[in-house]
Amino acid sequence: MVARADERWRALRALHEGATPDVELLSVASGYAVAKIERRAARDGWIAADDFADRLARLADSLIAQAEALQPENEGGFDKAQVDMVGSIIRTVEKINELMRGGEAAKMSQTERDAEMADVLARIDRRIVELARDYARVLCANESELAPR
Repeated sequence: MVARADERWRALRALHEGATPDVELLSVASGYAVAKIERRAARDGWIAADDFADRLARLADSLIAQAEALQPENEGGFDKAQVDMVGSIIRTVEKINELMRGGEAAKMSQTERDAEMADVLARIDRRIVELARDYARVLCANESELAPR
């Protein structure tokens, strides 16, 4: 009994940490038989994670092709509706890319953004120090010019 509970917890942890949710892992985590899960998935039209990523990639490609196919309505350029549509397509493709990257890529991206921010702040800090030293030199030079001889 304890061994079965430990197996379930390992399966749940694996799913939580991003393991591919195949029917065997779902079986262990849920306690349902593999065959029962397969029947239910077929009946309800479950989409496997890999299939979902492929579908998202195809959708993004299709949206990009639609944006690229747009032609100006007149010689003056795109009309407002076309510009709005392109903006909407871009936002949708960005959201699809976020979904496809997954949690690990998002964490890495956040780590990269944090590193970039730290670099920018360090450069700002160095520049502040440079400006303060330059200003101190100017003040010292002005004092020495004004000092009685």
